[in-house]
Amino acid sequence: MRIVATLCLSALGFSAQAANWTLLTTSTDLKKVTYWYVDTSSVVADDKFVKAQLRTAWSQMQFGPDNTGYLSTTYISYVDCSRRLLAYTANTYFSDFDSTSAPVHQEAELPLTELNFSPARAGTPGEMRINYLCKSSEGSSNKSI
Repeated sequence: MRIVATLCLSALGFSAQAANWTLLTTSTDLKKVTYWYVDTSSVVADDKFVKAQLRTAWSQMQFGPDNTGYLSTTYISYVDCSRRLLAYTANTYFSDFDSTSAPVHQEAELPLTELNFSPARAGTPGEMRINYLCKSSEGSSNKSI
């Protein structure tokens, strides 16, 4: 029994992949710095979209509509590289900067058909995310999203 439990825990450890957060850019506002990250181990692409786990963190506490404070959020991003469009879903909000605390709020992941894809303005962090994700998916083998 003990061996089975150990094997099960080992298998879980191998199947769960740790996030590899890479900083994409920061804001220039020194009063409230915003940091945008991508989990490079989460990037997958198919013929139409690139999907990745992203994270945004702030140097100052943010507050949701119910006044719940948070310092970071993780979310899934889909990018349509051919049309240069971006959509987000499955936001999870955390009280700590590193997104390691228990979530203070979570939103369900919506199906692709319900996502609102929009263009990013030139020079914004949104455009930087599109550029990074589309470039990182070039030449890679297509995977199912």
